[in-house]
Amino acid sequence: MTIASDNAILPRAYSAFAMQTSLSLKQQAITAAKQGDWNQVVSSNKELLEQEPKNTLALNRLGVAYLQLKQINKAKAAFEQALGHDRTNLIAKKHLTAIKNKKPLQAPAFFTQEFIEEPGKTRIVELHRLAGKPALESLSVGQTCEFKLKQRYISIEVADKYIGSLPEDISFRLSKLLQTGNTYHCSIHSVAPNHVDVYLKETHRSVRNKDKHSFPISRISTVVTQENDEYVLLNEEIPVEITNHDADVEPKAFDDISDEEKFTTETAL
Repeated sequence: MTIASDNAILPRAYSAFAMQTSLSLKQQAITAAKQGDWNQVVSSNKELLEQEPKNTLALNRLGVAYLQLKQINKAKAAFEQALGHDRTNLIAKKHLTAIKNKKPLQAPAFFTQEFIEEPGKTRIVELHRLAGKPALESLSVGQTCEFKLKQRYISIEVADKYIGSLPEDISFRLSKLLQTGNTYHCSIHSVAPNHVDVYLKETHRSVRNKDKHSFPISRISTVVTQENDEYVLLNEEIPVEITNHDADVEPKAFDDISDEEKFTTETAL
C-alpha cells in the first residue's frame, strides 16, 4: 500500500472515530440525566460541543441540564445559541418561552421510579388513532390508563375517556396474553399536541405464559428506548418555581460569559 493511499484512509478512520465518540458522549449525557446527575450531563455535552459546536441537540440537552441545576442564565444562553444555529428549533423556543413565563420545573419523566425499564416486561409505545386536542390537553405524565379490548386493537382510556389505541401488532400480542391470564399497568409517559406515548409494564405473568416475554427483547428495542429517552429529556414540559441560582446580575450575552463558563471551544462562538 502506498503512502498516498495510507493518507487517504486516515481521514475516514478519524471520521469514524469521531462519530463513535459523539454517540458515546450523547449516551453518557442521557444516562446521566436518567440518574439525575445533571453536572455530568453538562460535562458530557460540553465535551461533545467541543467536537460539534453547532450540534443543536447537545445545546438543548445542555440547556435542560442547566435548568435542572437552576442556572437559568446559562440555560437561556444554551437555548439561544441553539436558535442561532437553527431559527426553527421548536425545543429551544419552547424552553425559552417557559423560562420567560417562569413555569414550574420538574425532572423529566424517566427520572421517576415509575418508568424503570425491565427488558421483556416493559415498553414505551406511541399511541395510534389519537383522540381530539381537548382530550389530549387534559392528560398529564404519570396518569394511569385502562385497556379496552376491541376486535382488532386495544384502545387506551383515561377516566373512561378514549385517548388512543395501541399499534395493531402490540394489540394482537397483548390481547392473547391478557386473555390467558397476564395483567398490565399502563400510564402516560409523554404528551404533545399530536403525540402520546404510554408506558406499559407487565405486572403478572400467568403460568400459561411463563416462557413468553410480553415484549420481545431486541437490539431495535434498545435503540427505540434510547430515542424515547432523548425525546423525554428534551421535550418534557419544563419543570418548584424557576429560581435563578446564577449570580444575581443582569443576564450576559453568551459571548460575554467567562472562559470557565463557556461550554464550547472558541471556534463555536
